[in-house]
Amino acid sequence: MQEQVLPRYSTISIAPPRYLAASSLSSTAQGHYSFPLQNSKGKTWASVNLRKDIHRRVPSSANDVPIIEEGANPMTGTVNLELQSPETIQGITLAVRGRAVTGANEGGSQTFLDHSVFLWSKGQDDPHTYRTDLDNIGNSSTGSKTGKLSGSYTFPFSISLPMADAAGSTLSETFLERTSGVRVQYELVLKIGRGRLKADSKLRIPILYRRKTTPSAASELRQLAYRVNTPAPGPRLDPYGWSTFDAVDCIGRLLNSRTVILRCTLSLANPLSYTRGSFIPCHLRIESVDEQALDFLASPRTTILNLCRRVKYLFDAGQGMQHNGKSKASKPKYEISDVSQASWTQDQDQDVSENNSRVRCLTGEIPLSKELPPSSDVLSFGVEYTVALLPFESVTFLPERAAFLQTHKVEIVTEYAPGPVPASCRASVDHIGASWVASAVDSGNTIAASHNNPFQLVT
Repeated sequence: MQEQVLPRYSTISIAPPRYLAASSLSSTAQGHYSFPLQNSKGKTWASVNLRKDIHRRVPSSANDVPIIEEGANPMTGTVNLELQSPETIQGITLAVRGRAVTGANEGGSQTFLDHSVFLWSKGQDDPHTYRTDLDNIGNSSTGSKTGKLSGSYTFPFSISLPMADAAGSTLSETFLERTSGVRVQYELVLKIGRGRLKADSKLRIPILYRRKTTPSAASELRQLAYRVNTPAPGPRLDPYGWSTFDAVDCIGRLLNSRTVILRCTLSLANPLSYTRGSFIPCHLRIESVDEQALDFLASPRTTILNLCRRVKYLFDAGQGMQHNGKSKASKPKYEISDVSQASWTQDQDQDVSENNSRVRCLTGEIPLSKELPPSSDVLSFGVEYTVALLPFESVTFLPERAAFLQTHKVEIVTEYAPGPVPASCRASVDHIGASWVASAVDSGNTIAASHNNPFQLVT
């Protein structure tokens, strides 16, 4: 049987991406942001103006990018023409488009969203009489038949970003990481039809799409702890506030002299859905009859719990696409990265009735960057997360197997649940270290990594 090839492992740096605008941006006194379309002489003859009181923006040294949030009000504004001489205009269209891009070739791009609004077309009323009643466009039986326009024109528009793509899948958030082989990007496209002898004019305006996903509420005891700014109770005091998984044994050689067994019971806070910019509360109970093994290994410095991310996409998503959005020619690819690691402390809430010489308990948090893309799963693109427990890491211990001990799927969302905002008792959640990440080498079809694929073990 042919050996399965594991996907590429890497570490990632999560930072706001840079954006390349198709045109310069200027702020106007009328409360709009203007995106100009210029001719070969550098003179602006058309522009798209977005109302700046509706759309938040991403600051950048080069430009600002409008942010459109899921379920937000429609994008509103105007398309303006400044024609110094008569020009043949066949039609004016404004569209919002979404694409998954995996390469520079045509086969490496799939358009999963294309929603258009017709602002004006040849044969309608003179554009000077145009008003904001978009529903009546195309109903006039009179108007200019030549399409020759000259002077100044203003076309108001209102265009919404659909909640789903053509296949009915929820739209993915904008994804533009430099180290990834896939980009999910959205744009507002102005198209001005110029007739048979001239190429159509287009203005592409990049926009950021942000999803709004919310977890269910935490347990009442956890919410109370957040309100009074005290540590949240562990699984013993708040069993309904935690998901406690089956125990797993970590077996290996201690001090190169004997085999030891440490039984680990991992708990993650309920619900298994966590807001980016916050953290994942975790708890680990470690048991062993070998007290020296506990002294050496059951400590915050040697206990490794990682958050792993898998990005999946179709490498040639634009080839052979069928009417139902599926592609027989598309090849799924995966990028797997460690994105964060738990920081631990000794659990001060450990039950004093237990035989503490054979039990250790740790409580911890996995910090979540504000820039983490949320979980998603659509046809051509998906982001998945798992929490992975690794063998203890110490110079005194050689694990029997280097593979993950246990993995569990979790969801990353964008909004906080109703109630108090989670309060961390540790360092800032914006810090994500990199020194702890296991190295990996991509050597053609073989992968050199210190562990197996965590997404093959998810429970």
